Amino acid sequence: MLTRRDFLRATLIGSIAGAAATTRSLWAAGRLAWPKPIGLELYTVRNLLPKNPLGTLKAVAAVGYKELELGLPAPPPITPAKFKSYEQETGLKLISGFLSLPKNIDDWKRGLEQATAYSVSYTACSNVERIDADAWKRMSDLFNECGRLSKPMGIQFTYHNHIREFERLGNTDGYEILLTRCDPELVKMEMDIFWITYSGRNPLPYFQRFPGRFPLLHIKDLKKGITVNPDEFPGRSPNPFTEVGQGRIDWPKIFAHVGQAGAKHIFVEQDECDVPPLEAIKISYRYLKNLRLS
Repeated sequence: MLTRRDFLRATLIGSIAGAAATTRSLWAAGRLAWPKPIGLELYTVRNLLPKNPLGTLKAVAAVGYKELELGLPAPPPITPAKFKSYEQETGLKLISGFLSLPKNIDDWKRGLEQATAYSVSYTACSNVERIDADAWKRMSDLFNECGRLSKPMGIQFTYHNHIREFERLGNTDGYEILLTRCDPELVKMEMDIFWITYSGRNPLPYFQRFPGRFPLLHIKDLKKGITVNPDEFPGRSPNPFTEVGQGRIDWPKIFAHVGQAGAKHIFVEQDECDVPPLEAIKISYRYLKNLRLS
């Protein structure tokens, strides 16, 4: 006769065995590539946001995104106070503000005013012009000063790459100059995986040589079959951008090294979409949410 004690013992053993089987199944499938919140660079929905700010952000949140990066200032009529109210209503969190490239320290002081108004923890800026090594050195020195002003305000200065950083300048290039001349605590990097790949470079050696310097990553994919010319920015036809996981970038290899990179936040971005942007960001999100590493 099965006593109550026997029944409870059998139930407990069964629960433990079931939990162990579930754990084994998860390990067999591999660990999640990115268990942290997935962010979106709102440039992807730039044509929707000004027309219907709250509706667009609700749609972004409904996909599953939790964090945001936004070009500052936000497009009219979105004020800092209004955007904060949208954050509260949607549960989204603005992590980073993308600002214009400062030409001098007064430029950066104005940028910091915008950054503090939106309560971001990171700022990013970028150069798209072809410049020489001396100009990269001057830019590095300015960035150190920008980072020095930003730190006491609880804001981390970061630099976002496109393709000009990787053009050869004798035995160096702009990215190398930035990484070696900038103070590693004052100036960190927002690496755009698409653009560094488009430039013909591999992100992983940078993660290895400069560990912890890349707290922000832009996650966007390069279409298969696209002819790449790293000397020039691509046009819109054919569109070189595609949803994450649908292109040629080896994302499992990238995410296997994000700890070494020091990545704390990732932002999906797609400059141009062949499908409606809200559909595109769903495809990218689902890929990243389910991506596992062996």
